[in-house]
Amino acid sequence: MDFALPIVFTVLAWWTSTVLVMYRAGLPRRTFVTTLAGATVVMLGGAAAFWWSRGNTSAIGVYVAFVSALAIWSWHEVSYLFGFVTGPQPEACPEGVGHWRRFVLGVRACAYHELAIIATAALLAAASWNAPNKVALWAFCIFWLMRWSVKLNIFLGVRNLHAEYWPEHLAYLKSFVRHRRMNELFPFSMIMALAFFVALIVTAAGAVDEPVTQLGATLLATLLGLAIIEHGLLIVNIDDSVLWRLGLRSRGNGGAAAR
Repeated sequence: MDFALPIVFTVLAWWTSTVLVMYRAGLPRRTFVTTLAGATVVMLGGAAAFWWSRGNTSAIGVYVAFVSALAIWSWHEVSYLFGFVTGPQPEACPEGVGHWRRFVLGVRACAYHELAIIATAALLAAASWNAPNKVALWAFCIFWLMRWSVKLNIFLGVRNLHAEYWPEHLAYLKSFVRHRRMNELFPFSMIMALAFFVALIVTAAGAVDEPVTQLGATLLATLLGLAIIEHGLLIVNIDDSVLWRLGLRSRGNGGAAAR
């Protein structure tokens, strides 16, 4: 199998969807309902694609399964980042509260969003239980668990919060995070992610006689690799704004500053 195609496909799908969401998040708030409506249509298409692909073990079935997970995940990102599905208390953390209280308030700021993701993962798992193609389920779980890891590490403190990329209406979330060179969770997060990354690479390399298995493992390894790079950018002092220049063009001065 040619490894270049699934790697390039994953990188482009991830980057394009991220830039599109960033761009839409910088538009006037009156456009947010339209964005959510569009994301909902995409999500429904993704759900249909997931249902079809779960029983399809061809290369096309694997690609469709991966895209379906991205489509479903994108709806959760849009519904949260655009302020539609957040939590029972989506407001800034009061000054002077203790660490544990700050965590509880942080959870209350996004609890509905997190519960919706857990419910979606459970539905995908149930629908994939006896299905031969589980790429969509594993891709969604990578999105979910690595995003949790990013959120927890930012909460505990990292060098680069990337708060300049956050939409203005989510500025209150800055009150929950803090700058630190490193936190206690970060090494554990990286070790666990790298262990699964290596396992996926070994699976892909060893599935010479199973091209579909090799394809699925390559797509998932690339996605996890991108998430690992995202983690690394939390603590490495590198200006990555060039990657998101197109997504920031809708933010006026914010986009100009990033450029």
